[in-house]
Amino acid sequence: MPAKKRKLAAIDMGSNSFHLLMAEVSMTGFFPKPRIIARHKQKVRLADGLDDNDSIDDAAISRGVNCLNLFSNELERFQPHAVKAVATAALRKASNQAQLLEKFETVLGSPIEIITGEREAELIYAGVCSASQCRDKVLVIDIGGASTEVIAGNGSQANILNSLDMGCVVFQNRFFKQGHIDSNSIDQAIRSAEQLLSPHVNDYQQHGWLRVLGASGTFRAVSEIAAAEGQQILTSQWLGKLIQRCIEQGKVERLNFSGLRDDRRAVLVGGITILFAVLKTLNVDKFEVTTGALREGLLAQLANEITA
Repeated sequence: MPAKKRKLAAIDMGSNSFHLLMAEVSMTGFFPKPRIIARHKQKVRLADGLDDNDSIDDAAISRGVNCLNLFSNELERFQPHAVKAVATAALRKASNQAQLLEKFETVLGSPIEIITGEREAELIYAGVCSASQCRDKVLVIDIGGASTEVIAGNGSQANILNSLDMGCVVFQNRFFKQGHIDSNSIDQAIRSAEQLLSPHVNDYQQHGWLRVLGASGTFRAVSEIAAAEGQQILTSQWLGKLIQRCIEQGKVERLNFSGLRDDRRAVLVGGITILFAVLKTLNVDKFEVTTGALREGLLAQLANEITA
């Protein structure tokens, strides 16, 4: 008798954090929706290990190996029917990609696909739609450790997908060396992000949107600060004031906003300067935060594949 349910696992090896989702999906019904049983997340900061030659250093590799060892142990206990692991911008950029991939696959015990920026954007949009109601035109923004995806879609269909070479870890290291924050470094970061997005502005504006949804860590951090401070609506104006407060505090280690988690402090400014630039360039006044992201999109597509 065929199994009524199947266990699945999705692994998102991001440039800042690695995520493991373990779920089960019913093999009956027309629209299989995976039920997430467990989530595991670890800050690996892979992009933090990129040197001037785009080689990922030994310390970052070691953090990745340690995390994948833990994931491998979880998978051994879970015994999934199917596992899908993908890696994003940091491994896309890495000049020592081949050596890293071999080492990581050996530790994990599963193949790892290094996905393109467009595929990353596609999975992010699918993940956001699996968590939020995307009935009309939406703009989705995901600020990762080494890349930022900006996607315009209508309902479940992603229409404009771009992956831009900017991320919270990379910008933090490039513009805020030794953790120093001032108006000049903020302006440089914002201008750099604006320049990367500017070739695509007309496409997004012609497509249009009714809602702006933010995914992943920078947006969660901003949302948690806003909630702790009683800011009910997330606006570009409020974000600009938050950036000004970062300048006033002057150093990363001094950032002490209510709701800011310790593990996010180190890359907050890199992330919110990118976010501010995107909002400013696309004339966005307010935005929302969604729980869905790449890993949920990967899980949803894996569920569709095995139940097809």
